[in-house]
Amino acid sequence: MDVILGIGVAGGLGLADFFGGMAGRRTGPVRTVVGAQVVGGVIIGIYLLATWQPVGGTREILLALLAGGALTLGVGFMYTGFTLGRMAVVAPVTASMIAVLTFVVGLVRGERPSTLSLAGVALAIVAVVLISRPPPARHVSDAPKDPERRRTTLGGELGLSLAAGASLATFQTTIGEIGDAAGVAPLLVVRAAAITLSCAVLLVVWHRAGAPRPQPPRRSTVVPVVASGFLLLVAHALLLEALSLGLLSIVGPITALSPAFTVIPAWLFLNEHISRVQVIGMVTATAGLVLVALG
Repeated sequence: MDVILGIGVAGGLGLADFFGGMAGRRTGPVRTVVGAQVVGGVIIGIYLLATWQPVGGTREILLALLAGGALTLGVGFMYTGFTLGRMAVVAPVTASMIAVLTFVVGLVRGERPSTLSLAGVALAIVAVVLISRPPPARHVSDAPKDPERRRTTLGGELGLSLAAGASLATFQTTIGEIGDAAGVAPLLVVRAAAITLSCAVLLVVWHRAGAPRPQPPRRSTVVPVVASGFLLLVAHALLLEALSLGLLSIVGPITALSPAFTVIPAWLFLNEHISRVQVIGMVTATAGLVLVALG
């Protein structure tokens, strides 16, 4: 069951990243992060009011606040990469960091998956690395023509991706410490922390831009922002359940396969190139998931 939930998390995160990247290119990464977190906060808030669920004890609240901060930084770095670079590069490299870091943290914490599961996780990590291979520049329609400019662009993409991966791995590790006793209620605290931090960043950006008169959101950005916020919330709810049932060293690398759910829509709808190596990576990922499930 933890494998199935992990795949569900990967799907939700990947599609949320795709919609968030689309919105970020239209309205900016910071406003996209704020919008997505507000959408998620409203949805989970209405649910908790309807069911009268408490948000948990002091420990759960503190962990949720830490997770919210890490989530905001991770999503902010990643959406900035989506806005300035290519989804087909930023999403997979971010996932590579998440896969490796969550796997290592799980082992350090004393988790001991079966040999078959370890083989599957190893294949999954290899798959994420393969999917992370940037397409050749000649196949990327928006690649800069100047070679020096191209190297700078790729370096910026990789830097933002690594920062995002480290932050999101911290989020997964922290959210896994909360446990399932409080249900999905801690996700409201996560959203509250994320909204507060992202709004503070937005205020700084707005002030540095000369405090322009706020403009209402364009209709073309509302749908992707709402979709991103909803899918992120669903993915995080599934993540809580998956980590309560399985091991971080298994669930983390599986959820890191989310780029497949970002790259494919980017290929279908944004004409971003998918290389043969990335296709091989997706096939390798499938084989790894089978081994994890059998283990």
